[in-house]
Amino acid sequence: MLTRDEVRIALEHNFKQLTDCLGQLTEEELTANAVSGTWTAKDVLSHVWDWNEEATHTARAWLAPRPWQAGVSYDDGWNEAHVNARRGLPLITVIDGATVAHRRLVNFLEGADDDALAEVGRAHWGAEMTLLEMLNDMALHYAEHAQSLDRYQRTCLDAEEPPQDGGTSDAS
Repeated sequence: MLTRDEVRIALEHNFKQLTDCLGQLTEEELTANAVSGTWTAKDVLSHVWDWNEEATHTARAWLAPRPWQAGVSYDDGWNEAHVNARRGLPLITVIDGATVAHRRLVNFLEGADDDALAEVGRAHWGAEMTLLEMLNDMALHYAEHAQSLDRYQRTCLDAEEPPQDGGTSDAS
């Protein structure tokens, strides 16, 4: 069985992995090229932001009615609509939004009652699980997207490396 500390560590570690994939890339690389399907790195962060907000909202009402979720299908269409809604935002706003949403999720976990974390309910995507398992799935969600961003970052950085001979020529 998962512990609160294990989930907190997974959330923090996997979010760091996700954001570490951004540091060596230019704003153009983060906003212009597809990294996961048709989504740019910025779009992926927008998606993470939305899912964290929804997860926190869901967690706060874990066993209570959730009228905002009635009839909603958290599918590709939902994801695309929410990412599209943030496309016009500046990159820094999306990074800040994803970071704040992550902090709220971690703060919820840290302040939640142990009994509440053990309660079985339904995650916003429909799976039945404990609240702690839902929060752990959010850490796994970070890891999934970190893999895509890491592959993209390596591709960008490999393309920018100087020639193996350091750019020197044998010709004098």
